[in-house]
Amino acid sequence: MSNRMVCREASHAGSWYTASGSQLNAQLEGWLSQAQSTAGPARAIIAPHAGYTYCGACAAHAYKQVDPSITIFYLMMLILMRLCVIIFVTPQFKTQRL
Repeated sequence: MSNRMVCREASHAGSWYTASGSQLNAQLEGWLSQAQSTAGPARAIIAPHAGYTYCGACAAHAYKQVDPSITIFYLMMLILMRLCVIIFVTPQFKTQRL
């Protein structure tokens, strides 16, 4: 099994967030600079993920609590079904530092 990481193209650029990398970075930095930190880093967060256009400012308050030295993130998806709950934990994914 290969350890090579596969990254897909951004499918929602220009709709759920700006297509410009520099504009997106400026938006993220702006939202994060306005968010307040709590007393210590969070052990876990729950943040909206509808698209930065819709919830970027709100999500920044959650992500502001994350310790930036941690480089592994997991994305969990919850699907409610009639008789059970299924929780998916995605494998580690690549993030880009600017």
